[in-house]
Amino acid sequence: MPTHEASYPPNLYHASRPRAARRGPLFQVPSLRIGNIQLGHVFKKLFTLVNILRLLWIFVLVWGERREFERSIRACQWENWEHWPAGATPERVVLIADPQLVDDNTYPGRNALFLGLTEFYVDTYMHRAWQYVETILSSDATIFLGDLFDGGRRWGPEKWVAEYKRFLKIFPIYPGKLTLFEVAGNHDIGLGDTIVVEALQRFTAYFGEPSREIEIGNHSVVILDTNSMMNTNNEDVHGPPRAFFDALVKGTDERTLPRIVLSHIPFYRPSDTPCGPKREGKPALPISRGDQYQTVLDSELSLEILEKLHPVAIFSGDDHDACRHIHSYSEGARATVEFTVKTFSIAMGVSYPAFEMVSLWNPGESTKTGEPTFQTKLCLLPSQFDIFRQYFKVLVLTFVLTFLGAARAWRASKKYGRPGLDYLGSDKDKGNRAYRTYPTAVKVVLAYLERVNRNKWVLWAMGRPGTLKREFMVRIVRVGSVVAGIYIWLLVRDVV
Repeated sequence: MPTHEASYPPNLYHASRPRAARRGPLFQVPSLRIGNIQLGHVFKKLFTLVNILRLLWIFVLVWGERREFERSIRACQWENWEHWPAGATPERVVLIADPQLVDDNTYPGRNALFLGLTEFYVDTYMHRAWQYVETILSSDATIFLGDLFDGGRRWGPEKWVAEYKRFLKIFPIYPGKLTLFEVAGNHDIGLGDTIVVEALQRFTAYFGEPSREIEIGNHSVVILDTNSMMNTNNEDVHGPPRAFFDALVKGTDERTLPRIVLSHIPFYRPSDTPCGPKREGKPALPISRGDQYQTVLDSELSLEILEKLHPVAIFSGDDHDACRHIHSYSEGARATVEFTVKTFSIAMGVSYPAFEMVSLWNPGESTKTGEPTFQTKLCLLPSQFDIFRQYFKVLVLTFVLTFLGAARAWRASKKYGRPGLDYLGSDKDKGNRAYRTYPTAVKVVLAYLERVNRNKWVLWAMGRPGTLKREFMVRIVRVGSVVAGIYIWLLVRDVV
């Protein structure tokens, strides 16, 4: 007896379907409903490749622009590394060196667009790090170690004031916090006999005297304008810091609090002296000098400060990299440790910017027993280049997955006549019954988008409908538009 389709029982016969139509989803979604809403349909609409890539990018961007900074600084919390006796109440100081705001002097000849982008990213990085430092660590004082600007010694008054306002936007002063900018760097005022008197006077007027003494944590913190002390040709330049130093020496006696000296330029040491394991570049601090710069102080000035002030520690900047060196003097009877602090900027030749944390506790007896009255930690900030590398990896993954998804959809549209994705809008919307219910403003927008969609430049960039290029570019635009908005918002929005 011949067989034909009608002879099969209805519950056993299935009409043949294209292979692609028989392919089920990667995992089955239960056909659940909430009222008139079918959850499987909602799940299918939400968890598309485009939305998954958007979520991946949001996660990576929040990690790179927020969480990585917070994680780095929280790892340096004072309680994690301080080792004081029980009941100690130390005072805490953060030292920041060489923010050196990027300007035309930093990259002479660089294209204006690239220079503007560099300034924006460097300023954003330092501003974000500064906010986390000030809010998470809650130090008692923050002191900058010079080179606040890059071209401060060369600017005229108007340019200097504009950069000063820019500096305060990056490093706003928090109320109730001692914040000092007095340490003058060679990029701020010059160096030695080449100091620009106008720049020195302007720096002093806006930031305060570059030589002063303050008491923090039962310690005498001495800020020395060693740049001006090396001057030999102008009494107005070297006179004030020398007078301050001489008065400080006269007041020195056995009852003087432990002294900590802050100098922009590191103290002299022999060439090829190793700097320790925390240094990122060459193992030794270079010994050289040139136009308005000198990598170390003159040996005579360094020895004079050590012999007359007997500091327990020295903190300096200028080199942009970390260095730890012990100075021996008085024929080896005395020794002082010096910490050169890494730059706070990502544009100064190091991958991992940093700042120095100093914990001070001197109950009074420590000076007699010889016990240390300070503890330090170099806190590393995230590498912006590492963050960009992670972004690049996700970008490559986005292009690969998007191309695979576009190719699959394009093949299906060619084989089974399925409509492809469109870019902005489509006339097919007018065929929908819902189109008639759209407000007039929405219809106007859709009409405008449709005209844009037919523009020859849009067609060149996006590809014509029904092509693989169009399928690919539409998905990239849908992912990129959301990602770009989130990224810009994270960049321009203050952290706190």
